[in-house]
Amino acid sequence: MDLLERLGLGGRRVLILHHDDLGLTHAQNGAYQALGFPTGSVMVPGAWASGVRGEDLGVHLTLTSEWPAPRMRPLTEGESLRDEAGYFPDSLEVLWQRARPEEVERELRAQIQAAQRLFTPTHLDVHQGAVLRPDLAEVYLRLAWEYRLPPLLPESLEGLGVPPAFLPDLERLLREAPFPAVRFLDPYGLPPEERLGFYLDLSRLPAGLYQLVHHSALPTPEGRALPDWRTREADYFALAHPEVRRVLAEFHPLTWRAVKEVL
Repeated sequence: MDLLERLGLGGRRVLILHHDDLGLTHAQNGAYQALGFPTGSVMVPGAWASGVRGEDLGVHLTLTSEWPAPRMRPLTEGESLRDEAGYFPDSLEVLWQRARPEEVERELRAQIQAAQRLFTPTHLDVHQGAVLRPDLAEVYLRLAWEYRLPPLLPESLEGLGVPPAFLPDLERLLREAPFPAVRFLDPYGLPPEERLGFYLDLSRLPAGLYQLVHHSALPTPEGRALPDWRTREADYFALAHPEVRRVLAEFHPLTWRAVKEVL
């Protein structure tokens, strides 16, 4: 599906600037408000999910809880989605070994419906790529179609850490999915001191549809409870930098709300 042609943006550089992990901490929500970019997605099981307000918010479907604190619990009773203390698994490996598709579907459905009670969702995406196990990807795509919410789909699986055994079925699902795919950009793995340079280098990108994911958080004691706080603060300061703002202005901005409307 050539979404850019349908939007009248063929041959342009188009960017969805996406704020991940909203609802996880107050520092995360505060950065969303301070930066002023409209698009992000909310972790509905997060303690601060009800505090997010915005015009282009998706559901950041959550099946893992990787930090010692804050931990998140499922909204449903699926045993395969809980550790011995009742929290989500702390790694993708544990999730993929244990998760039952029917329990994943109940949980994701519950998160979408809870989100609909908090705000009007415009799209779906997934924390840590937890649905990259092919049978879980089928659940994700089916729910996206049922709820009429466009899902984040990467144009390529390269560099996403997908186990080789998953690749053939996932590639087939991507080819057959009736949704547009984006060129996925995520600087999360870069050292914080390289973050500003990453954003400035966006000026070199060719034409296409990109989703740039960031995890910006305010520099507060609460935000610094997360082990990766330096990464999150580096995103925040980089995206507030006037030179980065100038580079971002070279792209045509796009929201998931606009994608949803054209679909």
